[in-house]
Amino acid sequence: MYMKFLLVFFLLSPGALLAQSALTESEIEGLLKVKIRLAKHMSYSPDIIDAVKNQNSVSIAMSDIKKRDELWTGDSNDSIELKRSITDNNIAQYLKRRVQNNDSIDEVFITDNQGANVAAYPATSDYWQGDEEKWTASFNNGEGKVFIGPLEEDQSTNTAQVQISVPIFDQQQTIGVLVMGVSVDYLNR
Repeated sequence: MYMKFLLVFFLLSPGALLAQSALTESEIEGLLKVKIRLAKHMSYSPDIIDAVKNQNSVSIAMSDIKKRDELWTGDSNDSIELKRSITDNNIAQYLKRRVQNNDSIDEVFITDNQGANVAAYPATSDYWQGDEEKWTASFNNGEGKVFIGPLEEDQSTNTAQVQISVPIFDQQQTIGVLVMGVSVDYLNR
């Protein structure tokens, strides 16, 4: 009960959480066990695995990923089309249903083996996730592991959330990462 009180306090006072973290990673992980299982379950979807494998087979050059990342934040027709290709594909529609049917989830997105978006709902704040801890820690140099990020304000959803990152495997090889944003409201329950 005391831990839940501390969590509620820090969730309602995000600045306090950043200044003084009272919850350990394992305590937060304990509160998020159900969501971690859901994220892992989603990452085992053959459709998600196939979508990531297809994008990995294209081997997008890093220079092109960075160009897409710059384009992503604009509002040109090309930017809108790029976002639409990530948020309106079949996998994104599946992710959208998962988010809309679960009020504790704010967002879900999947990336390839370089951290480039494959599918997302809603649109992420940037295209390339490969330079962010949520991706690098979970991809883990190809070793794949679950990573739970800190409680923070998410730019794309404008909500306070914890992001759970899980590796996407194909025959024991890490091929991408699935990231799920879990709402503060879930943690307050």
